[in-house]
Amino acid sequence: MKPKLSAALVLAPILVLATETAMAQDARSTTDGVFTAAQAKSGEEAYQSHCSGCHGLDLRKTDAEAPDLTEGPFRFGWHGKTIGERFEKTRSTMPKAAVRSLPDQVYLDIVVYILAFNGVPTGTDKLLPNIAALDKITIDVPASSGGGGRRR
Repeated sequence: MKPKLSAALVLAPILVLATETAMAQDARSTTDGVFTAAQAKSGEEAYQSHCSGCHGLDLRKTDAEAPDLTEGPFRFGWHGKTIGERFEKTRSTMPKAAVRSLPDQVYLDIVVYILAFNGVPTGTDKLLPNIAALDKITIDVPASSGGGGRRR
C-alpha cells in the first residue's frame, strides 16, 4: 500500500468520529432546562391572548379541529421532535386566521409555555428564535407529564 493511501485510510475514520463527537456535543435535550421560567410566563400570557380561544385556557381544546396540547396528544405530537420543528409548525400554521402574524419570539415563548405546562423543566437561559440552534434541542417529555401545570 502506498504511504499516502494508508494515511488517508487511517485519517478518514478519525475525521468521521471527530465530526460525530462535535455534533453530539451540540445536541441538547429539554431535560437540560433550556428555557427560563420568565420565558414560559411570557409564553403563557401570549398563549392566553392568541391561542386559548381554540386550544382552551388549560391547553385542552375548545374547538373540535384544534388538538389538545396536554397528556397523550402532547406526548405523541411533541416527544422526540426538536424545538425547532415545533416552533416552525406553530409559526407556519397559527393562528389559523392570521398565520405568521406574531413576532418569532412570541411564537417561541408560546412553544416554551406548552413545554413548561407539560412538566418540562426550566433553566437559566432564554431561548431565541434561531432555527439552527432550536433544531439541536430534542423534546423529551417527562414520564409523569400529565399536563397539570408548570414546573418552576
